[in-house]
Amino acid sequence: MQIVFWITVGILIAMPDVIAYKRKCKDRLKIAKLSYFLSWTIFGWVVAMAWAIWGESDPEGFAKARRQCYFLDHHNPGS
Repeated sequence: MQIVFWITVGILIAMPDVIAYKRKCKDRLKIAKLSYFLSWTIFGWVVAMAWAIWGESDPEGFAKARRQCYFLDHHNPGS
């Protein structure tokens, strides 16, 4: 029964991050940090969830960051 509890807690802690990622929020890294480091206060988790739901999205910046990551991963001359 404890394993179910801890899996549920892990899913709840990750929810703001997943929502921010899916919405392409501008501040998704800050939301992730807030969620992981302050979710134990419950207030921190609520703030992270609200920020993920109502935060400003930035699809163009998100696409640009993904292209840069792809470029760095696949075009590294040293590997």
